[in-house]
Amino acid sequence: MIILRSIRWPRKDIKRRKIFIFFEMRKLILKSLLNNYIYNFRWKLYFSNLFYNFPSDSSTSKYQTFCTFLLQGRSIFKFFKLCRHMVKLFASNALLNGFQKSSF
Repeated sequence: MIILRSIRWPRKDIKRRKIFIFFEMRKLILKSLLNNYIYNFRWKLYFSNLFYNFPSDSSTSKYQTFCTFLLQGRSIFKFFKLCRHMVKLFASNALLNGFQKSSF
């Protein structure tokens, strides 16, 4: 039997998600200005310098998805937000639709 932990997120991940939300709209505006053909090279260079001065924690690749039951950070199924251990447990108990046990 797998012991379930209390549902809480690691603090570092919460901090990164807040930073991403804070800088998300600013990054989208700068990306649209960079892709606009009206501005010349100098303006685009200025916009790109502004874009690269954002903190590195403000990108989506920095925060991590965790299993909702075990809080594991590796081998997560995005559709279920579960780690492979929990997917196997739930699928073997027929709690997830569309899974079949395959044995040869």
